Amino acid sequence: MTADIRKSPRTFLPEDFSITSWQHLEPYFKELLDREIKSKQELEKWLKDISELEAVVSEDACWRQINMTCDTENKALEEAFTFFCMEIQPQIQPYADLINRKLLEISFTKDLDQQKYFTYLRNIRKNIELFREENVPIQAEMNVMQQQFGVISGKMTITIRDQEYTLQQATKFLEDHDRKLREEVYRKINERRLEDRNELNNLFNTLIDKRNRIAKNAGFANFRDYKFKELGRFDYTKEDCFQFHEATKKHVLPLVDMIFENKRKKLGLDTLRPWDIEAEPEG
Repeated sequence: MTADIRKSPRTFLPEDFSITSWQHLEPYFKELLDREIKSKQELEKWLKDISELEAVVSEDACWRQINMTCDTENKALEEAFTFFCMEIQPQIQPYADLINRKLLEISFTKDLDQQKYFTYLRNIRKNIELFREENVPIQAEMNVMQQQFGVISGKMTITIRDQEYTLQQATKFLEDHDRKLREEVYRKINERRLEDRNELNNLFNTLIDKRNRIAKNAGFANFRDYKFKELGRFDYTKEDCFQFHEATKKHVLPLVDMIFENKRKKLGLDTLRPWDIEAEPEG
């Protein structure tokens, strides 16, 4: 049985439209920015057209990322993703900011159903508050670099019983009844990761620097506070998160310890080790 999933018909962009260049895409953003809104009905149609354009752009970006992640050896797929991050997205962001500002300036916006559009308009105001022109190229670089962890990890393989496996494929052996095999696989996985530790550490440190620059440019003390705002955490504070962490430490960790103790007894072991967590007793 398969799901019958149909795409919503387009009313703004051509049905066969695909993103091949900024020159091909820009006219649609420009039309939205320049369109004159003369009524509430025209405003709502304008918002639907914005949503359609955003959906097409988002889907294109997601497929580029998925395709690249599924085939980390394919240079063309990696270049297609990088092209979007470096050539398309940076061009979109200034337009998106101008369109957001236009929405709040349109006189008919106050006539919208404020309950229906409350969350949407709140996010628009938040996006305007966070946008900084100088962050656009930094974010483009970050979007490319953030995917490099997956590219690096996807190329990692180990050999088990004379056969090569990716690290993800190899994790199935951690469920094996043979404890010696589980330990061997666990150690091989982590030793393989350590081989790329310098490259991963450099990537991590570079991303930290870029994230801090983005936060400072937007007027925040650190990236955590910036990201909290960017993710739209309107209904609770970071202090609430700290309290939740403490509650988890106090009430959940003891339960985890109990689960691990039950696992140890179930497997008949003196000590439970990391390579035992996914295993089940024979029979």
